[in-house]
Amino acid sequence: MICGRAIVQAGDRMTHGVISFNWSAFLGPFHVVMLHFPIGFFALAVLLEIWATRRPSEGSRQAVGFTLRLSAAVAWLVALLGYLRAQRGEYDTQVVYWHMIFGLTFAALTTATAILYHRWYPYSDRIILRRSYRGLLGVSALALAAAAHGGGTLTHGSKFLTEGAPPVLHELFGSLKAAPVLSTAASDDTFRTTIEPILTKHCYPCHGPEKQKGKLRLDSREEALKGGSSGEPALVPGNPLKSRMVVAALLPPDHDEVMPPSGKATLSPEEILALIRWIQRGGPYAGTSP
Repeated sequence: MICGRAIVQAGDRMTHGVISFNWSAFLGPFHVVMLHFPIGFFALAVLLEIWATRRPSEGSRQAVGFTLRLSAAVAWLVALLGYLRAQRGEYDTQVVYWHMIFGLTFAALTTATAILYHRWYPYSDRIILRRSYRGLLGVSALALAAAAHGGGTLTHGSKFLTEGAPPVLHELFGSLKAAPVLSTAASDDTFRTTIEPILTKHCYPCHGPEKQKGKLRLDSREEALKGGSSGEPALVPGNPLKSRMVVAALLPPDHDEVMPPSGKATLSPEEILALIRWIQRGGPYAGTSP
């Protein structure tokens, strides 16, 4: 009797597990794996087009058509996976919006390019079709570049291309940089000189203005006090050992909830001590009081 009840309970759990399985959470991360394929296939199509123009042949022309069709198919698949990935709500909504717009634009333009190519190629003497096809090929490349830049911004931050640039380029693109959310006042020099660099290096890439993994944002004191999806506040003024940002940093390196996660640079003992002392003083951000 006990054995039969156990089997029934196990079956109920299995049924419940199948019903409540989150396909978006499972398939969404594959967007990061697959996104390089449309880039590679489209770049190959462009190179093959250049080759076929300089050395025309039946084989090279067939290769261009096949690669364009493959680029379009994979682009739509990646766009779908990207939509599923965005459902987790870990990224800045505006950046995600434009990334999706450019990604869908690239998929649509690549599809149109492939269709136009197969209308032009059998009649290679039609100049208007040839020019239209090559024009779409160029516009598709621009849409791909914009989508790729948006993806890089979501993953690495808006400064990932200019962070190591020469000073002259920093001055040139300075007006395009987003204004720091935290540095609006100079009321707390300790935060600006000691704490903010630690957060910028270790925390903001995943919990900053452009990405909020686990719905946690640490570039705002109000958001840090509220915490993320775990329900635990990242900052508890005056109590470092109840502040999630300190507790997570003190976990063993192989722990599932250690922060920063495995594979990223960990906080040094000096950095953790600085965070502890800062929280003991109330955890003030620049321009705020404890």
